[in-house]
Amino acid sequence: MISRIIVCSVALSVLCLAGCVQDSPPSSRERTVSLLLELLIDQAPEMRRTAVESLGKIGDPQAVDSILRLKHDSAAMVREASVLAMGRLKPTATEGVVALLRRALEDPVESVRQAAVVAIGEIEPGPQLLQPVVGLLRSSDATIRRAAVLALLQVDSSQSIPALVAAGRDSDAEIRQGIVAAVGEWGGATASPWIRERLIEDPSPGVRAEAAYRLGMLSGPEARDALNTAIAKDPDSGVRRWAK
Repeated sequence: MISRIIVCSVALSVLCLAGCVQDSPPSSRERTVSLLLELLIDQAPEMRRTAVESLGKIGDPQAVDSILRLKHDSAAMVREASVLAMGRLKPTATEGVVALLRRALEDPVESVRQAAVVAIGEIEPGPQLLQPVVGLLRSSDATIRRAAVLALLQVDSSQSIPALVAAGRDSDAEIRQGIVAAVGEWGGATASPWIRERLIEDPSPGVRAEAAYRLGMLSGPEARDALNTAIAKDPDSGVRRWAK
């Protein structure tokens, strides 16, 4: 009970710190961070969540290593909060940080996976460190593949285009649409032939509409010809509208 009373007081002081850190005495901030780090191992998941959320708001880099350990937390609310806090902290993208994000992308809870997508966009790991995320495109779980595609859409995935194209015939239409978006975003003009193929061949109107939109952002007579063909022949009015 005492720890719960303390953390409520700390949470209130942290909100003030987050808004005016510059005006707070360093010793006060250090004591607050130290207490919050201790509360990351509190028995109550609500306390752990409040502590990690507060650490994310304060933005103290010394919290990164402690937050990394929460990837194994038994409570989904704590795992989600830890991933979002990591995104707020924006640490240097290391293998450990990417391992936390990758694990979160595989989490069985949707909110944790979505938090990982947001955090990856905030932290922006380099192409080499993204390889574990790219590997999730081969997961047997469609929800994990969706999360991986959304994550790759957030950051420079130009070096992952071959892997995205290889996954471009996924059985899930939402995943295929996300892959077309990612290839169009990061593949440049060289991606045009593959996107034109998706516009012609994919059975999903959503995927074809995405392909039309992405082709509209590319120049070249081949892209214009493919769009004109879609305007004249595609059976779906939405696809024709995007092509036009």
